[in-house]
Amino acid sequence: MPSFRSFRNTDPPRLVEVWNQAFPGRGAVSLRTATPLERFVLAKPYFDRDGLILAEENGVCLGFVHAGMVEADGVVCLLAVRQDRRRRGLGTELLRRAEDYLRGQGARTLYAGAAPPGCNPFYFGLYGGANCTGFLHSDAAAEPFFMKHGYRPAQTLPVLQRPLDVPLRISDPRFALIRTTCQIRLVTPRHLSCQQDECTVGVVEPVEFRLEEKSTGEVKGHTLMWEMEGFSQRWGVPAVGLLDYEVVPSARRLGLGKYLLATILKQLQDQYFQIVEVHIDETNTPAVDFLSQIGFEQVDVSRSYRKE
Repeated sequence: MPSFRSFRNTDPPRLVEVWNQAFPGRGAVSLRTATPLERFVLAKPYFDRDGLILAEENGVCLGFVHAGMVEADGVVCLLAVRQDRRRRGLGTELLRRAEDYLRGQGARTLYAGAAPPGCNPFYFGLYGGANCTGFLHSDAAAEPFFMKHGYRPAQTLPVLQRPLDVPLRISDPRFALIRTTCQIRLVTPRHLSCQQDECTVGVVEPVEFRLEEKSTGEVKGHTLMWEMEGFSQRWGVPAVGLLDYEVVPSARRLGLGKYLLATILKQLQDQYFQIVEVHIDETNTPAVDFLSQIGFEQVDVSRSYRKE
């Protein structure tokens, strides 16, 4: 019979073994050592060993679940079970214990899968791709499992990619005027909105680009960009993730966002990157349509769930 316990300092190699067995798909970094787990999960100042629960039998780790708190929300960040031990109730018991932990921490709402903004305490940089925004559709077992246990879709984000090993043909007659009135500036140090973002996104040292009006310095748009090193190894091509791509409301529909993105994509292409990825909320129809028009295509879907 499996036994269950909280994380111990000697567990990372066991977690790595289960991780690679449970997540062979495109949306998870392949772990060669425990170092990425240390960097993206265990080193967080708010990591609680009781929130990381392992199932083991005869000294072998069969699976684990990791839950964390974000203010009053409890998040089941990840649940992994060896494929040869699935459909035996192990995942159900791990989920139950994670929910009990979160309720004991005072959670008023339970989520499965990280949900931006702010509700993604762990696994950015290891799971999901350009952002950590829930469980991926390419992990086919996730959605039916959580739906069976009372969770319902809370947020859906298409995962879009644009290949950079093909010519960029992004033009607009407004670009000539924009070049004379605006400039794109690399911001150092980059600005993140809160301490949790520093603990998650800040680990990968993203760079920030701002589109500013030359005469006033007023910011018209900005984006954060990071090199997806672990995912690049999985996919076999160098990739970049875009975060927080935004144009201020008063400057929209003037070609500024298109100019900013076209310039960044050209720079990435010159640096021999081959893929750029972004996650966009499906309710943001203008952004999805805009990205589709300049060559982004959907490669996956990321979805978080809320317990009813």
